[in-house]
Amino acid sequence: MANPNIDRQVSANGLNVVTIDLPEFHSVTNFLVIRSGSRYETASNSGIAHFLEHMVFKGTKKYPDTKAVAEAVEGLGGMFNAWTSNDHTAYYNTVPERHWRQGIEFATELAFEALLRPEDLDRERGVIIEEIRRIQDNPARYVDDLLGQILFAGNPLGQLIIGTQDSITNMKIGQFEEYRQTHYLPSQATFVAVGKITGRDILGEVEVKTRHLQASTVTLPKRFDNPSKKALKVHQKDTDQTHFMLGLAEPTLALNRQEQYIGDVLNTILGSGMSSRLFLNIREKQGLAYAIASSTQSFEDTGALAIYGGVNTQKVEKALIAVDLELKKLKGEVVSEVELTKAKNIITGSLDLNADDPIKMATWYGTGMLLGLKEDFAKAKELVNQVSAQDVQLLAQKIFNKDRLALAVIGPFDSEKMFEDFLGNNGS
Repeated sequence: MANPNIDRQVSANGLNVVTIDLPEFHSVTNFLVIRSGSRYETASNSGIAHFLEHMVFKGTKKYPDTKAVAEAVEGLGGMFNAWTSNDHTAYYNTVPERHWRQGIEFATELAFEALLRPEDLDRERGVIIEEIRRIQDNPARYVDDLLGQILFAGNPLGQLIIGTQDSITNMKIGQFEEYRQTHYLPSQATFVAVGKITGRDILGEVEVKTRHLQASTVTLPKRFDNPSKKALKVHQKDTDQTHFMLGLAEPTLALNRQEQYIGDVLNTILGSGMSSRLFLNIREKQGLAYAIASSTQSFEDTGALAIYGGVNTQKVEKALIAVDLELKKLKGEVVSEVELTKAKNIITGSLDLNADDPIKMATWYGTGMLLGLKEDFAKAKELVNQVSAQDVQLLAQKIFNKDRLALAVIGPFDSEKMFEDFLGNNGS
């Protein structure tokens, strides 16, 4: 597709507004992202950002119940949803382009005009607790939470997004209003409209819908800008398969650092996709794991790289040793130009595909730039293509250090000794 016209403005009360004009579209996607998530919480209100995201769909001033909320967009032929992460909450909808005003109104109603009734809290509390139990019953998902707890120990970034059964059970309605008044503010948010918006005053409409909100300063989270430390967490569970995540935190992989693109290339070579080293060598050649992959995540002050494995319990030690060998290879050997070029093509191709997806476009230009990302798609591709084989090796040598790796494991283990030995003897 042709390069879209991307415009950035700021409303009178400090709300960032981004418009991405795609004249060939027949729809408009409205995306409102807010600095809200587990890293903006305490132990006592852990999970409130995610819980609040649920609560807003129970009714707003204009749409007083769940049925009215759903019909407000679905009745137009559109769709809507939301999510909460460690550092943001996003509300989005996609509507036929002629209903663009209703789409803006719906997003702002959910975020800023939810009724937050005690009876809704009591009903939804049980839903959240069942969601917590479902996650804990899914070790491939839960092991990621366990890694976060030890990787970001001592920082709210490591708290569970969904909270705990205790925190959810004890949540009071007043805490929701207090949290909303603190974090759901114009300075804490970005609104993005993507689609057929030629000639439409998106900024003006957003200002009309949010004119009651007062300007404020930005509330920043507690920073986590130190390298991770060696850590281990083994969750004993009678599973048929062992699930592990081996990871590290590194400040230079943050959203505001260009080194994150070196991390993307390194990660792609290591474990992104079926042509990666981990998949080809550990699954295909050695048959040590059903699932094996790596991923990166960038926040505004740090980043993380993690390797996940779903492994036959009898082969978990061999699988970890095989993973360690791949890390050593990246440190000791310069990747070939063929492999480097393939990794770059995977990343830049993914960016091209994202440019055809309005939600991913809105996430990049909304969430990313709210939290520190500076580059548009074109600049990101340019920086990826500038990464050299030496850059990848130097980063590997920096981060794959035995004193920095954290390991989370779920499986039928009465002893942690095997994993302690792995971390202690790991020569990465």
